[in-house]
Amino acid sequence: MLQYPHKIITCQALAPVFENLLGTDASITVMEIGLHLQPDRLRQALREKVGELEEPGATILLGYGLCGRALEGVFSGSATLVLPRVDDCVGVLLGSRQRHKQVLAQNPGTYFLEQRWLDTELNIFTQMDKGLGHITKNRRRQLIKTALQHYDRLVFLAEGQSGQPAETRCMELARAWDMAFERMETKYGLIKRLLYGPWNPDEFVIAPPGSAIPLF
Repeated sequence: MLQYPHKIITCQALAPVFENLLGTDASITVMEIGLHLQPDRLRQALREKVGELEEPGATILLGYGLCGRALEGVFSGSATLVLPRVDDCVGVLLGSRQRHKQVLAQNPGTYFLEQRWLDTELNIFTQMDKGLGHITKNRRRQLIKTALQHYDRLVFLAEGQSGQPAETRCMELARAWDMAFERMETKYGLIKRLLYGPWNPDEFVIAPPGSAIPLF
């Protein structure tokens, strides 16, 4: 069996998808998911990791979106970088930047969760509850409700059959915080095209050696 020819850098939010599609023999570097909360740190970490993996003639696939502009300015001195033209991992899982924008246009107050994000820093509900144990339950709820005031819909990015435990947890979160709940199927077409091509410039940024990922 031929070895997959490209190197991949992605985060914990998307790594299981790449691993399921490619198997464990591919060269997949998984970055800490919490780096998303600090774009400057993520950019620096990616620059360092690209520097470790790059070699002349190589192609490094970045399993990210622009991620709060964290990917802007990432470059390789000797390898080609390929990045999907999406804003973040939600766009990757929805299959396109266009679909992501359409979903947000329908309801700008949408928050997205995926089953692998529930126990990570990408779960805003558990993150906001941290450090509030010293105040009363009612006051804690008031503070979190205030922080959530711009969100009124929780979308669960789903794969497979409905009714799985992660989906149930998301439904319970939506109910607890007075949010509408919706299930949306993930689409892996964009990820597959990242892995196997073609890399249409409308869908992917292709940065040759010495050229940085631009803002898009």
